Amino acid sequence: MRLFLMLLGAAIAGGALLFWLWLNAMAGSWNTSNTRSSTHWLTGEAVMYFWLPFAVGIAIAAAAFIWWKRP
Repeated sequence: MRLFLMLLGAAIAGGALLFWLWLNAMAGSWNTSNTRSSTHWLTGEAVMYFWLPFAVGIAIAAAAFIWWKRP
């Protein structure tokens, strides 16, 4: 069960990262000017779509790892 929780946490965190990068790539594709769009990491949308799920995934994986060492 602990291994499953560690993999689940890593999948949630990795999925959040990939989803956030995909959203920014889709937003950048709508940019028709010649300026390069950057990935904004410190906005309200970033907190909702990336940082919160990423933190939950890392917390699940870390808790499972810490409890793994417990007898």
